Amino acid sequence: MKILIYSFNDKIGDGLQKITFLQKLKEIYPQSKITYTTTKTTTLKNLLNPFVKDTISYFIENNDIKSSIIDLFKKKKLFKDHYDLIIDLQKVVLRTLNLKKISHSNFFSATANFAFSTYKNNLNLAFKNIYIERLYFNILSILQNREIKNIPNIKIPYLDTSAAKIIENSKLNIGIAPGAGSITRQWDFDNYLLIGQKLRNQGHNVYFFLGPSEKHFLEKCYSYNFICPEWKGQNMISDELLFTMNLAKKMDCLICNDGGTAWMFEFAGIKTFKIFGITNEKKFARPGFSKTLQISDFGFTNLKTFPISIYEKELDSFIKNLKI
Repeated sequence: MKILIYSFNDKIGDGLQKITFLQKLKEIYPQSKITYTTTKTTTLKNLLNPFVKDTISYFIENNDIKSSIIDLFKKKKLFKDHYDLIIDLQKVVLRTLNLKKISHSNFFSATANFAFSTYKNNLNLAFKNIYIERLYFNILSILQNREIKNIPNIKIPYLDTSAAKIIENSKLNIGIAPGAGSITRQWDFDNYLLIGQKLRNQGHNVYFFLGPSEKHFLEKCYSYNFICPEWKGQNMISDELLFTMNLAKKMDCLICNDGGTAWMFEFAGIKTFKIFGITNEKKFARPGFSKTLQISDFGFTNLKTFPISIYEKELDSFIKNLKI
């Protein structure tokens, strides 16, 4: 059986959210050959590949499936095979129509209320304004005509993190991740710096988790004597995602934006305190593992102007609940 799965683009968080879906799909169709394709790129091909290397057989990136009427008249040269099943993970109509031009027997798409899909929503499951991982399992439920209620955890392969400096004592280990995929999803770094100082003054161990794009924050963190466990001096100890996820297990929680590091922690089973501005907290926070702070609930529209006073009050409640 040949299966083609389409996603527009996968950054780290997007890819992590799909791992349980892909693993379960392979379990349902164990003899299948799965091809995963994106209009742009996918982290499942590189950073996240250890999780799906036994699940996905082929990757096709930059596939020219676009939201363009002109593309409807172009031949999809990258897709020479006939697929028994195509699964569309997005809902833009023109992309769905472009995807459907690829040779297939069965086609799943929730676009336009299943208007282009071989499968219909006979189970009356939700496909709007829900946690994204739940949406993917609803897709699997429709394919099987049987609701899958429980979403399993992903298995995280062990990776040695002894090169990272972690304090071993009875205090809470609190991580702070000030980055995100775009500036519009980042609360001001200096606010996190102040939060970190206050938490340390309260007796907690505080660590700053910085990715390659946050390297410019290193010196400031060092100047305030904060540990950046993924770094040794000016060099990353390891750029493997598994390194960060194994480090995450040594933390009690993470304070963060809506970014990839937050997802690493949530899928490692660590609770996050995550601030949201432009994105939907219902879709992009893992249930049971994330306490969300939506700025619009407090009358704010710009993440940069959200006051530290409100943040501290909500964070204090989150920290107290961790101790209970």
